Amino acid sequence: MKVPTVQYVKSFIVANPDVPNAFDASVSTFQDELLTHAIQLKTAEVNFLRQSIALADPEDANGASPAFTSLLERLNERFDSVHRNAKKAVFGPPTEETHGRSTFQGWVQDDSVVSEYAAFVADVPAIITRAIAIVDDALLAEETKAEKKRNLKESAMMDVDEHITAKSIQSTIDKRVAQLLSDKKGKSKAKVSGDSPNHRINTLLMVESWIALETGKACGKASESGGLGVEAEATRKRSREGTSREESQGTARRRISIEESEERFKGERQGELTVSSPALSLRDDESSFRWDHPLTYPDWLLTVPLHVAQRYIVARTPIVVLESLRYRATIHEIECSLPREIGLHLSVGFKYMLPTKFNTDLIWKAWDDFVDRLRWSCFWKAQALDGLEDDFDPDYYVRPISRKRCGPLDWAFEHGIKCGGRAIVSMVSQIPSDVQTGGSSTIRTPSPPVSVLKSYLTSHELVVLATDKNLGCAVAPRSWIVDKTYSLLNSELDYVELDIKDVLSILRQKVRVMTDLSQWASVKDVQPQLPDYFMSQLSEDEDDLLRHIPRFYVIPKIHKTPTAARPIIPCHSVVQGPAGKFVSKMLRPVIESAPFIIHGTKDLSLKLNKLSLPYVKLDNGVLKRLYIVSGDVVAFYPNVNVPLAHDCALAALAHWFSLQDNISVDKASEYLHLFRECLSAADDNLLCQFDGKYFKQKRGLAMGVASSPDLANLYGVWHELRSEVLKSPDVAFYGRYIDDVLALVYATSETNAVNLLREGVQFTDCTLTWSASNQFMPFLDMTLYFDKSKRLQWKPYRKPLNHFERIPWISSHPLYVKKGTFIGELSRMATLSSQFDDFADACKEVADIYIARGYPPMLIANWLKQNYQTRWDTRLRETSPPRADVLVLKSEYNISWDFFNVRKLEEQMKNGWLEALRVSTFGRADTIQDLHPAVSKTKFKNTVLTDLRRNGGTLPPGSEFHPSMVGEGAYGQFYRLDKLGLLDRRFLVSKKRTTEIIDLAAAWRKSVLTRHDRQVVKVLHRKDDTDRDPSHQTTLDMWLNI
Repeated sequence: MKVPTVQYVKSFIVANPDVPNAFDASVSTFQDELLTHAIQLKTAEVNFLRQSIALADPEDANGASPAFTSLLERLNERFDSVHRNAKKAVFGPPTEETHGRSTFQGWVQDDSVVSEYAAFVADVPAIITRAIAIVDDALLAEETKAEKKRNLKESAMMDVDEHITAKSIQSTIDKRVAQLLSDKKGKSKAKVSGDSPNHRINTLLMVESWIALETGKACGKASESGGLGVEAEATRKRSREGTSREESQGTARRRISIEESEERFKGERQGELTVSSPALSLRDDESSFRWDHPLTYPDWLLTVPLHVAQRYIVARTPIVVLESLRYRATIHEIECSLPREIGLHLSVGFKYMLPTKFNTDLIWKAWDDFVDRLRWSCFWKAQALDGLEDDFDPDYYVRPISRKRCGPLDWAFEHGIKCGGRAIVSMVSQIPSDVQTGGSSTIRTPSPPVSVLKSYLTSHELVVLATDKNLGCAVAPRSWIVDKTYSLLNSELDYVELDIKDVLSILRQKVRVMTDLSQWASVKDVQPQLPDYFMSQLSEDEDDLLRHIPRFYVIPKIHKTPTAARPIIPCHSVVQGPAGKFVSKMLRPVIESAPFIIHGTKDLSLKLNKLSLPYVKLDNGVLKRLYIVSGDVVAFYPNVNVPLAHDCALAALAHWFSLQDNISVDKASEYLHLFRECLSAADDNLLCQFDGKYFKQKRGLAMGVASSPDLANLYGVWHELRSEVLKSPDVAFYGRYIDDVLALVYATSETNAVNLLREGVQFTDCTLTWSASNQFMPFLDMTLYFDKSKRLQWKPYRKPLNHFERIPWISSHPLYVKKGTFIGELSRMATLSSQFDDFADACKEVADIYIARGYPPMLIANWLKQNYQTRWDTRLRETSPPRADVLVLKSEYNISWDFFNVRKLEEQMKNGWLEALRVSTFGRADTIQDLHPAVSKTKFKNTVLTDLRRNGGTLPPGSEFHPSMVGEGAYGQFYRLDKLGLLDRRFLVSKKRTTEIIDLAAAWRKSVLTRHDRQVVKVLHRKDDTDRDPSHQTTLDMWLNI
């Protein structure tokens, strides 16, 4: 039932803030009563039907039910009829007249009918019970089969794109395919049937032929299943050998392949498909098949590989339906209805980046920041002492409020800076002005503009949210979010509401703990950055600390029916946040070396690729099959036993320290003590706020804290290491990604496989749910399945209701960013695919998705052609390429950077440094031989020498550079720039994103959700102020009672 929406005047809501809540409460009460009444009626109906087939009287255990009485009456009627006519012949002894034959004397009543009747009546309850059991089993089997068919339908429909692909684009693809076939086979043999409809199924089923004909050699190497890739490679080899007979055979094979493709689409206008392949052959008597009614699917679809069944269903689905599915570019709506134009503009997605004005000042700001950072970096390196190890850790870096500018270094260094400044002036002066580039008229703004979206959403109290499992953005009313949030926060098992005094007391205790940690780290000198890092989130302002209490909110689980909510507590700015990050960093190497943990889909693909498992095996005379088993830890974080999790983590870290030769026992002991204290600080008394109220999490790991995933992982590992089942040869593989478990188990049935893990893998205070299949199983973002040869394969998994949000073409992201995301997705598809055919299908689908987001089809085709083979070849690379040592200019995206040439800046600065080094070593052959080889090749410039003489030498007076960083030249000492690696480092421009729709949606959400609770917060603060000591000062010293 759709909840009615009632709009109120703003002044009325301000004066009566409880009115909307009262209305929502009445609607909720009505819905509860309606549902309760419906359940009661259906329960009464079920009881009535049960009584109608019961044999015993439900009120009298010794009495007969009406059904049994009626049955006895019909049995008695039948008995009377049979007994009346049941006669048996009576024969007398033989006589001389009958020559030894018995003589018939008459008929008498047959009393055996009575005994048969008595026996049958006694067996009636057993017969009826058995009949009911048979019917129940048949219904259960039909229900199970129907459920599998429904799942198969959903799986098949998920493989149909939901986005737009214009017919003109498909026509272009068809022409390109025809042209490729014509080039390979001759114009007279390369016709593609004109009756073939223009939709994606055409290209999807022919993509192997297309890629094989285009790059046969590559496919031949990559395809693991033979097929078209191997055939194309063989054809190319025969062509090189010049054997005309074999070439003719190859041509014949390709002609047969094309003819089979044409047969596949024969009659497809009527939704039919005729395929010569036995695996996809259809039966003429299946005229009752309907794509939208899974019960009409033939039973044999449940016995063939998943992709075969999917293609069968999709190929028999009407073309109109397929095309309509591809145009699903809407936004998820939860208990609301958006105007069409609002929904269309929001469907641009969270990743749409708003355009910015042309601004060359960004280049100058980036250059100024770059020079200052480079000077400081070179300055500290010049001060380094022999044997001093750089212990700076970027994870513990605390950005200072203000940074003192570094003064100029020696003349040689500053000469390179001067050359770079000249390059910047030259490039900026040649950049077209705002007017010359069209100014704001070229900036594409969304329509309706952002102000219209904000006005509509805030006025109607609607919130744009990300969805669970990243299925696209969704819009929900504030009332839905409030109801779902309170349904979670009102759980007495998980949360408790606190008043402002208790909240301030907990905050003071947190501040005291973090201060103690900072002081202890300073005294023990564990790491020089840790004292400041532990204090980085503290504040002397009480109100500031209250504002940084994380705000509890929910995101919708649209894949659930009815729509559920996942709690989110962002703890990035909490007081104890640094303690959690310290714990996470300490556990990082432990997690990397821990068994059973899956670190991502690529890690899973690498582990599965190393397996070679038979589908069946004989174990003591028992035939066992390989089953794919998936498990889920229900509500993992809230149910974790925190003291046990802390002990597990501490023991794992201590064990890891014992294996390290470069860490002393005393140092390890100090780290373990600090680690133990940080565990308690991070996980105790997690606070959150919502709607002007404060809550504390009562049990489990603190949600949103950085260390929680690591603690949960080690908590699971601790139990898994103690499981004897995982050591069994029947468990061929076991892995877990936080709360999602995957296993490959040899068993006699699905039930046996599930029971094996259910009984053998158990976590303290946690519940694990399991499911098994010997056909296919989704896990994370891949589908594991068995192919025709019963070999384990995997391919990308597309979640239901996915809106496939990608960076739209109209976004202001630079072109190289869009290309990078596309290529990155190709890499991901390659990682998620075990066979080239699945990868080819996935590439085509990715291309369709990007084309639907507005990307030019020919550009996508070019990116795909240039990168798909490389991505496939490197999909199993275990080691990432080494990171280059670079010098980075930091800025943000802006069109002015499109006119900037960072290579020119790099060349000018390096040439300046080389010239300065060449002049500094003029006349000193012994010195120049010890410098960078490029110095000796540098041309001597008198102008640089003049500058050197004018400055009176190289190093400024009073410089305290380390002797190893100073060289002797013709004009005195100079700074050894070559030892800093400046001449071998690349220059890059790093640009962060500007405002995106996701940033605006977060601001709008905060505005809508906090509008009604501001008055509540003020009232709570005023009430608390009346209870305070007038002399109380909200300073950090007062909190610590110093």
